[in-house]
Amino acid sequence: MICSSSMDTCSGLRSHERLSWRADRRCVDDRQAASACQASCGAGTPWLPHVGHGEASVVALIARQVLERYPRLRTSWAVRQASAWRERRSWRAHPRRMASWYCDTAELRTRLIVSNLELPEAAHLCAPTSILVTLLDSDGLQIAQTRVQLARNASAVVELGELLPRRLRAAVASGQVVADFEGPQLGSSRAYLHWYNDRGLTSSHEKFGLTLPAVGGYWAVPDVRDSEDYRVHLAVTNLETQTYVSEVTLKDDEGHALRAQVWLPPNGSRFVSLGELFQNPNGFLHDQPGVLYFGNNSQAAMYYYFVHNARLGTWRAQHL
Repeated sequence: MICSSSMDTCSGLRSHERLSWRADRRCVDDRQAASACQASCGAGTPWLPHVGHGEASVVALIARQVLERYPRLRTSWAVRQASAWRERRSWRAHPRRMASWYCDTAELRTRLIVSNLELPEAAHLCAPTSILVTLLDSDGLQIAQTRVQLARNASAVVELGELLPRRLRAAVASGQVVADFEGPQLGSSRAYLHWYNDRGLTSSHEKFGLTLPAVGGYWAVPDVRDSEDYRVHLAVTNLETQTYVSEVTLKDDEGHALRAQVWLPPNGSRFVSLGELFQNPNGFLHDQPGVLYFGNNSQAAMYYYFVHNARLGTWRAQHL
């Protein structure tokens, strides 16, 4: 094969020799061809990750030529390993992503549950895989990251507070959790979030997907109240790398409106009560349920509302 003079390893021919596919060359031993293919594909060759872009293109071209000449090598161990490595690299470069809101405080903690379950109609697609879990703070800055390994038909429960640096545990009032599924298939297609304390638990789920698009229209929160037994809080997470700004409108049962604005930095988040957005919301609603609207329909974001029962110390979450 042809290899650059800068390389210390080649499969048998010097750089000035030409590779000939004449009939008298067809007696090349399969072992020599396998060695050439292994070198070209990069399995077991420590220099491959360090070659330049142009050299890597030459290596790939030679590998294809060898496989065309010896098609049986496509099922060889070296080629299978090289193909599997490229596939894993592709999954990590283009994972299926899920994002959600989390917190870790003395009042409310968060756990993430993910599964790697096979589909009955395509069980062969389910393979051991990994999920990269990243935690961002309210300003969108990364504060923790870990990779979770998942076997076939296995699940993992991740206490997000345990991933945080000790100085931040029980001190993150709002943040974004990002889970990148680095595999070919997720049978359950969902990740589950638990928000809990010693008095209760509430949950939601998100789907994995390659994109997290914005939607048209607006997001609405029904049955909005502000009392000791039913106090609404809003959780918003910005999924984009640009600033998120949205007008928030609160209407009472007669259609009167109060307006405020929510601002989030890139990948930032916010957890806020009605009382922090509007002055005297309980008096404005006069003990009747109202409706709240988010006006921004052009940016990708995640919206939740939490209902806090201060008397019982419990929370209830709903994903918009």
